[in-house]
Amino acid sequence: MKGPLLSFLLVIIMISIPANVQAHDPQNYTILLFEDGPTPEGVVPGILVENDSLFVRNHDTRENVSHRFVIDLDGNDIFTGVDDYATGWLNSSCELNETGEKIDENCNAHEIINLAASNGFLQGNISIKHQIKMGENITEFDFFVNFGPDIHDMDENLPTGNEPIEENDDSNRTLIFVLLIFSIIGILLIVPQLIKSNE
Repeated sequence: MKGPLLSFLLVIIMISIPANVQAHDPQNYTILLFEDGPTPEGVVPGILVENDSLFVRNHDTRENVSHRFVIDLDGNDIFTGVDDYATGWLNSSCELNETGEKIDENCNAHEIINLAASNGFLQGNISIKHQIKMGENITEFDFFVNFGPDIHDMDENLPTGNEPIEENDDSNRTLIFVLLIFSIIGILLIVPQLIKSNE
């Protein structure tokens, strides 16, 4: 009886302790491609972490103009290597049929780029060329994205147990009340066992 009771009390205590790790949910970071350049003009450190994504959308409405990103993943200043990455050519819109489906399945107005190591993206500064195609002419501009590791920081503002309990804090009162109830239940379960063992 003593073993199961001890296990039960340990489980209750573990449930009562708040988690001290803040998890990061992957996010999509939107980059809009306009006639006069992308918005924003780059992604500075501290915004994105590994496994976040870039949502790239073409908003350049000029006729016969498309945009794309080519990305130098291996850092050799060549953007068309086997290990590099390129989005498809993005149009501002795609022609639809009467049922709302794309007539040209290869036509896209946006693309999502997942910043994951499994896709070849390593943390740090990534060099990108933003290419604009007008007919057969292609011009390109520098673009960059910086992303860091997905570190789950410890919350430094958690209580240490030495802080005074505020009288108006209902959550602290509730936790103390729950712990008190379980302590009383534990005592009520242990006392009969002690009495039996003394008889």
